[in-house]
Amino acid sequence: MPFEGLGEDVLLEVLLFCDISTVLGVSAINKGLRCIALSKELWLSLVLDTRFRDALELPPRNRERLECLSTEELIAVVKNDVAGPCSIWDPKHDESSVTMTRFQISLDDMEYIPEEYLLPGARYILLQSTSTTPQRLYIYDVWSAQRVWQRSVQSAHNRKMCRVDLAPGSAIARVFFVQTVDHPSTACDSTLHVEEVDLTTGVSHELFNFSLDGMVSGVKQFDIAGDFLLASMEHSRSINTMAMLVLINWRASTFVSLDRNDRSFEQLIPGYIVSTYWEENVPPYACTLTVTALEADSDHWQPLAELESNLAVQLEAGYVPPITMQERLEYNHRPLTPISVISTPDALHAGAYNISVRGFQICERPLRPRTLIERIGNLITRRRKASLEPQAILSYRFTPKQGQASSKLRMVSARRVSNPQQEHCPRAITTSSGNSISVVYRQRRRQTGSDAV
Repeated sequence: MPFEGLGEDVLLEVLLFCDISTVLGVSAINKGLRCIALSKELWLSLVLDTRFRDALELPPRNRERLECLSTEELIAVVKNDVAGPCSIWDPKHDESSVTMTRFQISLDDMEYIPEEYLLPGARYILLQSTSTTPQRLYIYDVWSAQRVWQRSVQSAHNRKMCRVDLAPGSAIARVFFVQTVDHPSTACDSTLHVEEVDLTTGVSHELFNFSLDGMVSGVKQFDIAGDFLLASMEHSRSINTMAMLVLINWRASTFVSLDRNDRSFEQLIPGYIVSTYWEENVPPYACTLTVTALEADSDHWQPLAELESNLAVQLEAGYVPPITMQERLEYNHRPLTPISVISTPDALHAGAYNISVRGFQICERPLRPRTLIERIGNLITRRRKASLEPQAILSYRFTPKQGQASSKLRMVSARRVSNPQQEHCPRAITTSSGNSISVVYRQRRRQTGSDAV
């Protein structure tokens, strides 16, 4: 029996599991399924999908008002949300074309306004208070203005004391932080923690706890995604103080040390690590965007209990995992020196990620310096000229391996940046006033026909 031969109810149930990109593709290429793919029930489900909303940092929906719209109007809502508002720095910006939704959180029980960080999806906000000892972490539900979690942390790093993993559409957060205890005559002891928080009920419990003694002079949390942690560690007895990047599978209690030479902008996404590498034996400043599977080479993973005993050896050796996907960073056939790399969930393609690389376009290709002094001189000169060099943004879509389909990394767009300020276009903005914090969601104002939403 052909797929189209299934009953309409069955076909609708199948499409309800699909993402927006798949539904649009089905409606465009299959006449037999076009009617079902354009059903109001299906598009109402897509508009209300929490994964879609979280990926675009949208405020809560009003289901009753959405139910009053036609299929065409619901599709217009999706297109409008994806397009989003323009930057507040853009000369074309017009306040009358933007809808503002504001939520205010009162912090009457705090003496000082803490630093705030919106979690992915902008539904929850992380507050970090360093005015007390020990410092405190709080998570608030923005929409209800209620505190759902708090934790005291003894940390040596006051700047961004923790990292949080929160998948789109999920209400379960995993908080990765490092507790430190200073000793008068020795280096500090550090303990790595992962705590799971149910953001709906506020119930939390510890998932991971691993202590390091004075052999480690400093630990800094880098990132967390799924079962993996990324942390930077310094060996207290090494001659040259260098930070070693350690990838930890907290569930399996294993680790692998990563070679940081010529590497920058590491970021974890579920199952993969996104990095940029400076290439060898190629023209100067050439850089590559790489995506590597976290379990690409299981032979190098070691028991976590052996981390400290092998720390010095690991620091010297390092390890470069096999690259799964890579792309040369170039714009108009000229190398791009990255200054920021951001990976975010794709709102239209379920499971996919958008990777945005912004950097300076290198206009000249000087000969590779032979001596260390020449390299240092070139680096200083490059930094001085950085503000004068043109910038560009390269956008990629990474689709992880699914079933028989292999992973894909492809460029979506490449464009010149005339004004870097105009490129920063947050949909959700935090502001502090008095003893409260406000979160403002910026949306493009909908046209006639969908204004009811």
